[in-house]
Amino acid sequence: MNRTRRAVARVTRRLRFLVLAPLWGCALNNVHVGPPTTPLTTDASLGRGRVVLIEMPFKDDRPDRTRCGMVKNGYGMDTANVVCVVPPKEFVAEQLVRGLSAAGFSVIEGQSADPLRIEGTLVQFFLEPKVDALTFTPEADVGVHLVATSASGLRAERDFYVKGEELSVIGWESNFQHASDKGTNTIVEAMIVAIAELCDHYPAVALPRTRTSLAVTARPAEGLR
Repeated sequence: MNRTRRAVARVTRRLRFLVLAPLWGCALNNVHVGPPTTPLTTDASLGRGRVVLIEMPFKDDRPDRTRCGMVKNGYGMDTANVVCVVPPKEFVAEQLVRGLSAAGFSVIEGQSADPLRIEGTLVQFFLEPKVDALTFTPEADVGVHLVATSASGLRAERDFYVKGEELSVIGWESNFQHASDKGTNTIVEAMIVAIAELCDHYPAVALPRTRTSLAVTARPAEGLR
């Protein structure tokens, strides 16, 4: 029995080495992530043409603004950085604008007597892998603080915090990108729903200005005298 257990332990150690060996090599190199490459899931009926103005870009109040995360080796040690090729305060705000437009809000050309104005602060954007015996799971922590105001005196604030995970075996750069996409899209979708609910609760805010058409009546022609 002891001989069998020792054999199983040796096989397990060898398998673990074979699984983690690629991670140790990859863990020495920086990983780059960019704006989301996967589409949002939005309800096109949420906006109903209501006018929402987003202050671009978001403010950046992350605890660590020098990088977007860390890479770990098989022992869980911080060995390299996750680098955002575009500042996350920019692409999170841009993804919110795209999502609001897809949800039926007017965010660019719409006019309203009392538009809803949104200011955002990125309070967290950090990717970090969870390394287990047989899995390597990049996880994105994303946090945003939103402030909504209107000329009529409305002011509302809300914090959003989500996690995006990409279960994998090896820490390829693409797996970090997928985790970043999931975190960004999840928080953007949550913000869109919250903005729609706020507009529903205050129906006089963000209403699109109706276009009035002027009827032109031609004067009857006067005869020559």
